Amino acid sequence: TTQVVIFHLWKQRNNLIHNHISLSVASIFHCIDKELRNIISARKGRKQFRSLMSMWLI
Repeated sequence: TTQVVIFHLWKQRNNLIHNHISLSVASIFHCIDKELRNIISARKGRKQFRSLMSMWLI
């Protein structure tokens, strides 16, 4: 989770510095949320990830 958040914040920072393009906070959150859902879905067969999706949605 932390890795995904840091990646997207760093990506936004670089985009702002190099391309002068800024995304809204809602847009960045949507990207983070979507990527985390994909990661959880990809690991749903593992025991430790069975309840992770329900925890993320709360």
